[in-house]
Amino acid sequence: MLLEVKDIIKSFYGVTALENINIRFEEGIVHALVGENGAGKSTLIKIIGGVYHADSGAILIDGMPVKIHSSFDALKKGISIVHQEYNLVRNMTVLENVMFGKEITGRFGKMDKAAASDYLQKIANKDNIKVDLGKYAGDLSSAEAKVVEILRACCNDMRLLILDEPTAALDDEDIASLFSLIRSLKTRGIGIIYISHRLDEVFQICDRVSVLKDGKHIGTWNTGDIDRDFLIKAMVGREIKDIFPHKASGNNYQNSVILSVRNLSDSSHFDNISFELKRGEILGIGGMSGHGQRELIRALFGAIRVTKGTIAINGEKVAIKHPAQAVKHGIAFLSDDRRNEGLAEQQSVARNIAYPSLKMHSRHGIIKSKAQHALIDDLIMQLNIKLSSQQEIVQNLSGGNQQRVVLAKWLPLKPCIMLFHEPTLGIDIGAKVEIYKILRNLVEQGISIIMVTSDMLELLNMSDRILVFYEGHIMAEYPGSVASEELIMAAASGKPFDIGDKE
Repeated sequence: MLLEVKDIIKSFYGVTALENINIRFEEGIVHALVGENGAGKSTLIKIIGGVYHADSGAILIDGMPVKIHSSFDALKKGISIVHQEYNLVRNMTVLENVMFGKEITGRFGKMDKAAASDYLQKIANKDNIKVDLGKYAGDLSSAEAKVVEILRACCNDMRLLILDEPTAALDDEDIASLFSLIRSLKTRGIGIIYISHRLDEVFQICDRVSVLKDGKHIGTWNTGDIDRDFLIKAMVGREIKDIFPHKASGNNYQNSVILSVRNLSDSSHFDNISFELKRGEILGIGGMSGHGQRELIRALFGAIRVTKGTIAINGEKVAIKHPAQAVKHGIAFLSDDRRNEGLAEQQSVARNIAYPSLKMHSRHGIIKSKAQHALIDDLIMQLNIKLSSQQEIVQNLSGGNQQRVVLAKWLPLKPCIMLFHEPTLGIDIGAKVEIYKILRNLVEQGISIIMVTSDMLELLNMSDRILVFYEGHIMAEYPGSVASEELIMAAASGKPFDIGDKE
């Protein structure tokens, strides 16, 4: 047993955040920690990492009680945390970032870069880490930055590595590389705590999983002994069939086509794409990431230039060469990267929601603040955005509430088509349920949705029809009522089944 938390209790201003938590983390074991936002995961990790101190209870390392007074103290005890947000200095090199505070110095007290590079390379070689030590942190990809932070942790005589949402900004290839690194660390006896909302990853890379709910430890299981349905029920107290809203048996809209795409191509990502979107339906788009789905949905919003093909809305051909033209034609877009493409994180909720529709609430350049304030209040209530006031800074909200703010800013423009790319990425199960209800309500009002998602359950349970992409082409189309994981995966691999073959 590497580290154990025993009877940990923590309260903030009289509100219990953790109640009698007992969990063991062992050497060479990847141990997932899951639960909805507010379940207590972050609080527990901050106690282990020395940021918070428990009100009562104990932390044991190798069976011996220890006090972890600070983050620096945690590092000295072999505990390293790699946070979801990167903690690198952009204008410093990888070498300088990793060696900061533990420089190998030469003459005149300056860093001996040659000696430091040799030292780091030896550590990197243990886990086959490939990184350019001379590259500036600001030039690193998301995957490279994550690896650099893990390399920095390895320099601290690490015994326990805590990874907080480690794959949040990574594609499939980057995730595979990260998992290879995790397995290498595991074989060296390093214990890993893996925090993620992506349950597929939990079963793919983790040996054990502990569930927290409302500050309580619900249980710990070997991942090989349970399935996704069991885990979801433990997390939210309901079965998977209750996660998704029931589809309407049919509505008054779906006989009419609102969007028609013909032979659409770009320079390199997708080719000869043709499909129709009906009014009041959710058209799901699946497939392995990197096969053109991301670029297609951005092309429909005018963010990527197309080289040929046509787009028609309500039977009329339209030119969409810029997002402003898409908005003019009633198209809204919710990106998979809401922080950089959907929100001004340092601004208030009110300012974020109001910005796209300022012209609606101004006269002669003067904003009618009373009408705007009332509209924002109505949207906050309609979408059940949980916040203290309209002036709360968006960065302080949970992922689910941030996504609802992005949605709220589009609704006053009354879009007829909404493009969603990974609508529930980085959002806990409870918040996903709320987002799914909102999507279903939108289509019942006649709004049409195109949803690109890598979440198989989301794709199967929310889509009225499904397109599957492979190498920039639509490989298959299935009605939502007959689609299955087997059909989707076969088509995503370039070898689709005929539906009749599977009956």
